[in-house]
Amino acid sequence: MSKLPFNLSHALAPNPAIADVSTSIDPAVASFRTEDGTRSMKTLLNKWLSRQDIQHTDRILNALSARQQLTNDFFGGWNPEDIEHLQRYRYDGPVNASSGEILDWLGIRTDIRLHAWLPAPTSGPLVIGDLPIPDDRVHAETIEYIALICSLERAHQQGRNSFAVMELGASYGPWAIASGLLALRNGFDYVSLTAVEANEASVPMITEHARRNGLLDVSNVELNAIHGAVHVRDETVYFPKVDTNHDNGAQLTLTPTALDYRGLTVQYNKVPGISLAKLCERTPRIDFLHMDLQGAEEALLQDESFLQHLNDHVGTLFIATQSRLIEGLALKKLSALGWTLYRERPTTYQQNDRTADVNGWTLRDGGQIWFNHHPIPA
Repeated sequence: MSKLPFNLSHALAPNPAIADVSTSIDPAVASFRTEDGTRSMKTLLNKWLSRQDIQHTDRILNALSARQQLTNDFFGGWNPEDIEHLQRYRYDGPVNASSGEILDWLGIRTDIRLHAWLPAPTSGPLVIGDLPIPDDRVHAETIEYIALICSLERAHQQGRNSFAVMELGASYGPWAIASGLLALRNGFDYVSLTAVEANEASVPMITEHARRNGLLDVSNVELNAIHGAVHVRDETVYFPKVDTNHDNGAQLTLTPTALDYRGLTVQYNKVPGISLAKLCERTPRIDFLHMDLQGAEEALLQDESFLQHLNDHVGTLFIATQSRLIEGLALKKLSALGWTLYRERPTTYQQNDRTADVNGWTLRDGGQIWFNHHPIPA
């Protein structure tokens, strides 16, 4: 789940966790700060195009145009053929969405208050029916939807009649619920949904999101909403007190301090740490694992027990990458296990003087889709 909303002004605005670094960037860029501190990419590019002392070859013009049009999606993590792939899963059936809800291209209804930055219509639902390219304009990029669809199709190809998804760092459970709906629509007889969230106040939102979309009290759907922070061991950890309607960037720690990994002032709650080994006791086969832990992936990818259970129990993995360090760890560790990298989107970040933690420099999460080819228990 991205740390930032998906409009251009937000994407170019300085991250609240980032100090002003105008003095450390190109003076030409710094000179195009607007009054509120943002940079106008369009203004900057137009300024360069008007320069008479620069020879504008077709290659330069094409590159500048791409940068202007694809500010949030320059390394998209999706291919043109994915458009047709997504179209096959678009939902065109009847949905009774109400005021105060978001209705998306999959026919999923979401309480708009869970995305407090979105402007609510004066009446009726907020309908966002476009295919999610380059993103869904709410919380996710194309690559995450491709990961979900691939996991469903891989399970079908393996002759599975049940489908199990686990969402780690779930917030209100958007991927667990989307997976459940698509699995039922695509003929799976039984669906197991597990959503693990460290912020205790968000856990009831998972159940409510399932209820809103007709997945509660369904005989062939099992939902487990778990309060806990995914960790290398089963032990008490600390997690910031946050409102996930506004902040999905919090990360667990073993040693709480006044400032978190982003350099933000926070207070902490004690939270049960839960290992993947413990979670796999209940769910020995995971067809789709969606993991977005705001930098905690760094420790997990260096833990042998986590990697072993990942290899033994997970078919398709989407891992959010909050830093180039995590990207590199995933590439090194998962490829060594024989997994295949299907898609990847690099993180966007900017160094700042508020924190030395590279995971705290993130402006926009990256992501990777991995396929495990080892046999997984039924």
